[in-house]
Amino acid sequence: MTSSRAVRPLLAALLFVMAGSRLAAAQELPPLTPLDAPPRASSMVLRIDAVPNALSGVPVESLPPFERPNGLLLRPGSFVYHLSTRRDTLVTALGQRAVTVAEANVAGVPYWLIVETRTGTPVVTSDSLFLARSDLSPARWTATNGKSQLAASFSRDSMFVALQSYQGRASFVSPLPTGALLTPGMVERIVELLPLATGFRTGATIVLFEMGTPRVIPAELVVDREERCELPDKTTVDCWVVLLRGGSLEERLWVTKENPRVVKTEQATGAGLFTAVLQP
Repeated sequence: MTSSRAVRPLLAALLFVMAGSRLAAAQELPPLTPLDAPPRASSMVLRIDAVPNALSGVPVESLPPFERPNGLLLRPGSFVYHLSTRRDTLVTALGQRAVTVAEANVAGVPYWLIVETRTGTPVVTSDSLFLARSDLSPARWTATNGKSQLAASFSRDSMFVALQSYQGRASFVSPLPTGALLTPGMVERIVELLPLATGFRTGATIVLFEMGTPRVIPAELVVDREERCELPDKTTVDCWVVLLRGGSLEERLWVTKENPRVVKTEQATGAGLFTAVLQP
């Protein structure tokens, strides 16, 4: 289990192409993990509380292998999610998370760039994640959480990570599992491109950073049900409810069937039910 102090970014993680250890080493980074939940050490910090193991009894080897979606189908855009927690009848606003997807070019190589910022809390966090244009595999990742910084570069099977925080500086190389999920924005955009349908289920991997040390958690993405969802503008849309489950983590994502878009996410935490709702 990870506490809310676990440095994260979610669902869950971190990394980039070893195209240059010197370049990556020159970048400074913070501690993180993939998915979103409050409070976070970075916008990607995932909170895992004392919840029954969601994958207990589910053999990892039984999960279908993760197949990366066609990244060429991704489109530029900007999204703003209102964040809140609810405990019983008490609802607490937690600011907002803004996500921008844009085309980028680094040294002549085309990438998708997903930029996330979280505001409305005492500590502002931000993440910039470069993904391969073809299959959305991670290439570079930089993040800040207050004065903490993180920078990572990835190859197909490994990651070089540099961290700087109040505890000092550190760098290391670690294996990169297939289907690694890093920031909330990455998780949402990938889920939107998956062939969701009744019975859909695939394996994935959540990478968490605890005290600067990565921890890999086998996970699964599964379509749980269909549901009619009401949006902030009072319109309703038909959605797939997708579960991201790994270890003690369970997050739900509501994905519209038409023009797939993650319009809401929920995750149970010790502070209450953490919710992110897409704004019009």
